[in-house]
Amino acid sequence: MWRILLADDHGIYRKGLHLALQRAFPDADLLTADSLPTILSTVEENPDLDLLIIDLHMPHRIPIEGLCDLSANCRNIHLVALSASEAATDILECLACGFHGYISKLQTDEEIIAGIEDVLAGKIYVTPRLALTKGLASWREMVKATESSRSQVIRLTNRQRDVLALLARGKSNKEIARELAIAEATVKIHAAAVIRVLGATNRASAALYAQQWLERKE
Repeated sequence: MWRILLADDHGIYRKGLHLALQRAFPDADLLTADSLPTILSTVEENPDLDLLIIDLHMPHRIPIEGLCDLSANCRNIHLVALSASEAATDILECLACGFHGYISKLQTDEEIIAGIEDVLAGKIYVTPRLALTKGLASWREMVKATESSRSQVIRLTNRQRDVLALLARGKSNKEIARELAIAEATVKIHAAAVIRVLGATNRASAALYAQQWLERKE
């Protein structure tokens, strides 16, 4: 029996999707949450959850650091992002952080259920609209690259991800130190660790990697 947590702060949408899940998985134990604190407490109280479906805008957009932290703390749970956005950058951001699926709120109930079934079967699922716009070949390459790279992102500490995000914005060590309120020598240590973990050859290539995978949409 599947144990599924549906998290969305919009009551009407949450109730509608809950009904669709009940029809598709009549034997499943379905839980709901309407806030991030409720999500965290429910996950802590139910370590045997199989799936967490989470709206990315609860009540505001969850930052990239929050997504990676959530993924790191829910290693035994399949994670599916739920969003009205179909931007490739948003989708790749979630997959790079370790999410197993990305569902668009613009999809039909049937498409959403099919995507959830794929994730529960151990596959990575993304709204087919992206696959259609990118083309099948490039889409396969994208998924392959995502699967091989997301573990590297998760391996970074919170502070290293902070440094990486600022590297992607072209910040110098001095600027990063000032923004994060840490010593410049500490920034150098974190930057070196980031380069090593990502397998980058230098600071510039690490910044390029960050722009591709971690740059948050403004």
